Amino acid sequence: MRPLYYRLPWLLAATVLPLAGCGSDPAPNQTMLADTTKVAVNTQKPVATEPEEGMDTEANLATFLGLAKKPSHQTGPKVGADVSPSLWLAAHDTLKFVNIASEDPMTGMLITDWYSPAKNPNERLRVSVFILSYALRTDSLSLTIDREERGPDGQWKPSTIDRKTVEDLENAILLRARQIHAETYRNTVLAK
Repeated sequence: MRPLYYRLPWLLAATVLPLAGCGSDPAPNQTMLADTTKVAVNTQKPVATEPEEGMDTEANLATFLGLAKKPSHQTGPKVGADVSPSLWLAAHDTLKFVNIASEDPMTGMLITDWYSPAKNPNERLRVSVFILSYALRTDSLSLTIDREERGPDGQWKPSTIDRKTVEDLENAILLRARQIHAETYRNTVLAK
C-alpha cells in the first residue's frame, strides 16, 4: 500500500476534529445562576426556521469534499425507491375509467373499485396492480383482475377471466409507461 493511503485518515482527522468544537457556546435561552452548581434552563421550544434561499441543506462532509454524490431528486410523483414513477403514472392513466379504491405509492400497490361494463351489468371486475421494480419491463409489473358474475339469486360469485385480457391490460400500462418515460427524457434533455 502507498504511504499516502495510511496518511489520509490522519489528514482528515487533523482537519475535521479542530472544527468539531466550533459553535459550542451555550444556547441563548440558557442562563447561569449565581450558584455555579445549578443551571436554569428556559423550557421554551426553539422555533424551526426555513433554510435560507439557496442554502444546501443536504450537504455533508463527503459531498463537500467530493467523495460522494448528492442524492438525485427524482422527477414525477413521490413513490418508493423500488417503484417506477413512469409505471405508477401509466397505471393511473390506463385505469382512469374506474375509481381507485386503494393505493400505496411507496410499495407500488394500486387497487380499483369494482367496475361493471355498460354492456354487461351482471358482471363486475376489479383490477390490482403491483409495481415490483424501477425498470420498464414486463416482470416489473404484476396485474390481476378479479371477475365476478351475478347469479340468478342476485349474489356475486367468483368467475374466471381470460389470460389474454390480463396480458392486454399489462401491455397497455407498459406502453403508456414507455411513452411517459420518453416524454420525461425529452423534456429533461431539451431543458438543459
